[in-house]
Amino acid sequence: MNNDNRGKILKFVYSVLLICIVFLPEGAKGFENLEVESSEASNDFKQKIIVGGDYDYKPYTYLDKDGKAKGFDVDLIKSIANQYDLDLEFKFTAWDQALKNLQEGKVDLLLSVLYTDSRDTLYDYTIPYNEDYYGIFVRKDSDVSDISDLSEKQIITLEGDASVSGFIKPMALLTNTTLVESLPDAIQLLSEGEGDAVLSPYSIGMEAIEDLQIENVQVVGPSIMPILYRFAVKKGDSQLLSLLNDGIDQVKVSGEKEKLIQKWDIPKRNEVSMERVIHYVGIGLIPILLTIALLILWTKSLRRSVAKNTQVLQEKTEKLEELNATKDKLFSVIAHDLRSPFNSILGLSELMLINITHYSDSHSKKMIRQIHNSAKNTLTLTENLLSWAQSQTGQLKFQPEPVRLKKTVDEVVGVTESSAKAKMTSLDYSKVPDIEIHADENMLKSIFYNLISNAIKFSHTQGKVEISAEMKGKQVMVIVSDNGVGMEEETKRKLFQIDSGSARGTANEKGSGLGLLLCKEFVEKHGGEIWAESELGKGSRFYFTIPGS
Repeated sequence: MNNDNRGKILKFVYSVLLICIVFLPEGAKGFENLEVESSEASNDFKQKIIVGGDYDYKPYTYLDKDGKAKGFDVDLIKSIANQYDLDLEFKFTAWDQALKNLQEGKVDLLLSVLYTDSRDTLYDYTIPYNEDYYGIFVRKDSDVSDISDLSEKQIITLEGDASVSGFIKPMALLTNTTLVESLPDAIQLLSEGEGDAVLSPYSIGMEAIEDLQIENVQVVGPSIMPILYRFAVKKGDSQLLSLLNDGIDQVKVSGEKEKLIQKWDIPKRNEVSMERVIHYVGIGLIPILLTIALLILWTKSLRRSVAKNTQVLQEKTEKLEELNATKDKLFSVIAHDLRSPFNSILGLSELMLINITHYSDSHSKKMIRQIHNSAKNTLTLTENLLSWAQSQTGQLKFQPEPVRLKKTVDEVVGVTESSAKAKMTSLDYSKVPDIEIHADENMLKSIFYNLISNAIKFSHTQGKVEISAEMKGKQVMVIVSDNGVGMEEETKRKLFQIDSGSARGTANEKGSGLGLLLCKEFVEKHGGEIWAESELGKGSRFYFTIPGS
């Protein structure tokens, strides 16, 4: 390389260095600005979640004097948002509007939600993250001391609250209920002499009493209903639901939930302690597990039967369609009707297990009774499912023998008597003669149980169910009647069909629709008939015939 070229190269290098020295600060600033802009751009990619809630539900959700969202649930969802880099926007309104906002997609999730059957069709729920109990709040000079004193009293509660569908409507108290936009407003109205009682979660009511410095209101009697708080998302939003469930698990495991409970000093009603809970939970789960196992065996048996008859498939098309309808109905019942009692058993058991050291004996019996009732209802449904499945596959043997009719009715009434007492419904079987008939005793008991249970289900409080029987030639005709809600003609026409479904009872009782279908099959196995007469608003009468002795 000659000296001229070397000199040109050196001049070029010196020029570049000089430019860098002169412009380096501005260049650095440019890079710095670029980095800030990049960071701001990355924030734009955060998932934005609009969070709904009650504007006056302290200590869980409320708006402070500056209009900012505060509360235990707010801190909880913020903790979850920090885990997953979510951008939260809070939109708190009156509670009934908050529910509509979630249904209409104006918010992505709702805080402090209680499970109800009607809401289950609209929303999906997370696992529970906190628990409370509904209490009865009254003025200190009130004569109301427990739930039995509410029948003729004026009740105040929150519009859209779970207590309306879970307690007030089943107890026929809606006509005496005033709905307000906020539970603290309800407590204030009660203090000022409006109404006779407020139904409110214990923590909400006690917080309102303290904040409003109310001295003439107190909570009375035992708690009327345990509640589990959850987040709710719009039906089908499985991605957000999964994220929230993972987040709730994380705040529980990390201890963050306990820190928040201590921070907000949530009022607790220390009245329950349970060492015997696991035993009762096990009783509730056993029928469900047995049902699943037997259904698997039944499904395998059905498949083998279909495979064996493939060569004559064309001739048995109608039979296969019936079997498919049976299977669909069966799994529909499993998927829907076993869900609610299962959810109740699991929810209550989780509540008990979380607080096993905090409960007293006085509440123990009540909680155990609730688990027992859920387990008993599940067992009844399980027995109908198994009997029906066995009858469809020819596994149920028909074994008629001499049976005393009145003794059979007496045993069934003994089983259904507790349900009748709960609705103050009388059971009269004085017109059942003490005669001997020829029947399969187990099938006969199942027929009576389903008909009497249905009559109680659709009877009003203080109603009457009557069982009678009389000889008709060589057969006995049995009548089970009630003075309840009755049926429309279309409902009566579909009573004994596989796709009839099941209406809810007067106290919101559920059913699977299998009971009457089972009655029809068992009556027909005896060579008898079953039918119904009914008039809307005046009650129903179910008849069936069975061979005499």
